[in-house]
Amino acid sequence: MTSLPALWFAIDIVLAGYVVWEVVRFGPQYRQLKLDLANGDMQARARLYRKAIRFEWGSALLALLALGFDWNQLSPKILAFENNHLLQVLRGSDLDRGSMAGIFLGLLLGTAGFVIARIRSNRRGVAPGSVPARRWRKLLPDFFALVPVSPHERLLWIAVAISAGVCEEIVFRGWLLSTMHGVLHLQGATLLLVAAILFGLAHSYQGVSGMLLTAFAGALFCGLYVATGSLLMPILLHILIDVRFAVLPAPRTQEPRTILA
Repeated sequence: MTSLPALWFAIDIVLAGYVVWEVVRFGPQYRQLKLDLANGDMQARARLYRKAIRFEWGSALLALLALGFDWNQLSPKILAFENNHLLQVLRGSDLDRGSMAGIFLGLLLGTAGFVIARIRSNRRGVAPGSVPARRWRKLLPDFFALVPVSPHERLLWIAVAISAGVCEEIVFRGWLLSTMHGVLHLQGATLLLVAAILFGLAHSYQGVSGMLLTAFAGALFCGLYVATGSLLMPILLHILIDVRFAVLPAPRTQEPRTILA
């Protein structure tokens, strides 16, 4: 008879394979999205959003199954940081309510800057395909085809942002850190660094700059997880980072469209 630990390990393998498979598939799907949008497909984003939501919750369910629905496994206490110097550094860096308020304020100001820049660009009539824009775009993450335009897309994007915030933190902070520590015996800074790199690689469709930025975000989420002892703050910050694109004005060359559900 199969023991529960063996069953959970089998689910670990299934989940790892599922995540890798979906990450590999998403690159061509993202390129197809850009082609569909260029060809005037009014439902392309909504279709991809729904696929993303199904993947997020499917992977989170598998992660919870792999952990045996043991909520204690979603705590950094099992990662043996108690006597680790890194924990002292993280907790000594004042990751408290004041610093979190600063992070959230910075995101709000950054979002306001995005909105103002887009409005000014629209007023000037700067086309996204102009030469200066193409030069700068090479240095930016390639994810702008995913940014919602119509009211329906914006509502769906909020669902995507919430799903990503909750599910990716369960998978990449809760399950991944627990599994790499328990199975591969990684610990301390090495554990957090490897987890952050894997999080960046999971966003490979965004190009090199996108992977670097998401790896940095992954390191920040890991630090918050360990410092606060809970997934709550990483989840809230992750949701806020993603959901802000729901308020970004549409480019002047891309008018909002009504998409049928």
